[in-house]
Formats: sequence, C-alpha cells, structure tokens
Amino acid sequence: MQFIISVSPKRVAYSLSLWVLFFAIAGCTVKVLRYVFNNRERWISLFDLDAEINYPSWYSSFTLLFCGILLGIIAVAKRKQGDRYFRHWKALGFIFVFFSLDEILSLHEILIINDLRKALNLGGIFYFIWVIPGAIFVVLTGLAYLKFLQHLPRKTRDLFLLAGSIYVGGALGMEMVCGYYADVAGQRNLIYGLMASAEEILEMVGVIVFIYALLSYIGSYLEIIDLRLKIVDNPEREN
Repeated sequence: MQFIISVSPKRVAYSLSLWVLFFAIAGCTVKVLRYVFNNRERWISLFDLDAEINYPSWYSSFTLLFCGILLGIIAVAKRKQGDRYFRHWKALGFIFVFFSLDEILSLHEILIINDLRKALNLGGIFYFIWVIPGAIFVVLTGLAYLKFLQHLPRKTRDLFLLAGSIYVGGALGMEMVCGYYADVAGQRNLIYGLMASAEEILEMVGVIVFIYALLSYIGSYLEIIDLRLKIVDNPEREN
C-alpha cells in the first residue's frame, strides 16, 4: 500500500498567511481594548502577541518546529547524497527546534537581567539586554553559513536571505526599537503594545517565507521524499 501526500508551497504559505493576518488583527485589537478601553478580561491575553502560552505563541512554536522538521528531512536526504553541506542543514534544523522551544518557554528572557543592565549602564536600544548575545549569534551564524548560502540555487538563496532579514528585523531590529521606547516611556501603553505586536508579526512573516523556500527547494531538488514505517513485534529478533 502506498500513501502519497502532495504539498503545494504556495497553498501552505497562503494558508499560514491567513492565520498571521488573523493573529495580527486580533493582537492589535486586544491591545486597543486593554490600553484604550481598560478591558482586563482574561481572554484578552489568549490573543496578545506579546504574551506567552497563548494562541499566537503556539502557532509560532508550531511553524518553527515545522521548519526544523523540514530541515531535518533535507539533512537526511543530503547525507544520503553525500552532500558536504548536510551538517549545515542538520545544525539549522536543531536551531529552529530550539527557537520553537524558546517561543513557548521564553528561554531568551533568562538573559534579561535588570541588575546587569544597571551595572553595565545599558539602556536605549540595549534596554532588553538579550539583544547583545542575540546579535552576536546572528553574526557568527551568518559567517558560518556564507559558503553554504553561496552553493544554494539563486532562488532558494534569495528566499533564505529575505526570510532571515524579515525574521531578524523583527526579533532583533524591532526588539531594539521597543527597548528604546520602553526605556523612555515604559511598556504599559498602547504604542509599546503595538510595536511589540509588529515585532511578532514580522517574525511570523519571516517564518512563512522560510517555509515556502524549504518546500520549494524540496520540490525542485529533492523530488519525492520516501518515508517508510517499520513495526517490529519483538525488537530482540532484530539484534
């Protein structure tokens, strides 16, 4: 028996875009309800783009994990082909799995240490101190993947760079802007809330572009992915 699943990169990207549009509208709406109409009902936090353990964070975690799975599939295929860059695909997969966990657990916020910020006299765009190690990580990863990017087909490379620019622009760029504003005017106001929402929306859009790029790459250069499931009644017989 053969099971065939056909996936259209455009349809997947379109469907995910509708979800992002919904979360963008809902996220901005709840910010207005909270800061303009002083609505503090508990359901509002379920759609707050700047909160954890809610619908937007679960969506983001799922899509990041999906990227990790796609990267893992490509890594396995590249290893079988003897491609010298299969480790790059594999490492990138682990990075996205970590991003997925971070989206749910907010691991990066461990680096937000108020006493350390005060000791280093940091503020402005470095108000959220985690952006410093975050920026270092982005630079080092970019340097490590220069040759990897150069060997990719032009369309895939351009999509990867576009996705990375949008995602990093949100995760780091907007975070620095939000940090500057938070240092000046605080975080409990509508303007900061909308800026933080824009940050999350940019990250979501960047992930959609990356998913589209990965699915297109698989469809164009890996053709059919053969997945097999083997069930063993007695594992000892296999030894």
